[in-house]
Amino acid sequence: MKSKLLESIELIFKRRLSRKTGWGRNEVLIEYQASVNEALTKLIDLII
Repeated sequence: MKSKLLESIELIFKRRLSRKTGWGRNEVLIEYQASVNEALTKLIDLII
């Protein structure tokens, strides 16, 4: 069973990835990191 955090990261990443075309490896890694950051920020906001 996936954790809610991992599910959130996956969902955000897929959403961000679907908006882009013609990407290289670096751009995908940047968007993945941004997705992780967004998911963690949402989690922290829920905790605080």
